[in-house]
Amino acid sequence: AQIAYYNPKALKALAYKLEEKLIHEEAKLVYQRIAVLRPNDVQSYRDLALSYVANGNYQEAMTLYKQMLANDKPNVDFSAIESTIINEIKHLVANHRQEVNYKDLHPDLLSVKFKSDVRFVFDWNDPNSEFEFQFVNPQKKFYTWAHTKFDNMERMTDEIQKGYHTEEYIIDDADKGEWIINIRNLSEEDTENPTYLKYTVYTNYGLPDETKEVKVVKLYQLENKVTLDKFKYKG
Repeated sequence: AQIAYYNPKALKALAYKLEEKLIHEEAKLVYQRIAVLRPNDVQSYRDLALSYVANGNYQEAMTLYKQMLANDKPNVDFSAIESTIINEIKHLVANHRQEVNYKDLHPDLLSVKFKSDVRFVFDWNDPNSEFEFQFVNPQKKFYTWAHTKFDNMERMTDEIQKGYHTEEYIIDDADKGEWIINIRNLSEEDTENPTYLKYTVYTNYGLPDETKEVKVVKLYQLENKVTLDKFKYKG
């Protein structure tokens, strides 16, 4: 535990597990500690903002999101996750308009028109980790996103330099039917402080009947391709 207190990778794994178990107050304390340890990392602020939302600290979250959107933190460049920040600000405004100060936001962030979308967010606790996702649509056609030095060196270098490790996908106006998400680990792993993946899926994102589920996966154990999730997209 003492080692973990000074180790952002281990702390992120702990925060992921706490979120999976809906222990949001303790997860927030962990994310606050990570922000102290990694003050120049993009991910520190975005994770903390999300944790504020989960704890009902909506104005604290909005303040952080505004700083990220304006790139208003010294020595931190949020441009790489701008689209994620925008989606999460829109979501915050749509769901908690009465509890946040939104007067100085651009009008585009206020005219929220969510559809019956499915939003996936993948976070992992080590930017050096190599793996790949595969999305399979109802027609069995697939799209693969490889987080590897061979396929995506520029992206991985940017992640390490700026301190982020998140990716989102939104399925809208897509083929109706069953979708499958597969994942495979491609890294040699340190079992003392291994890599975990946090997988968050939102159904009807931003709508009153939105549902949210968090799964934490031991990425280091997935040497063969496994199915992370299956879901029916109704369109």
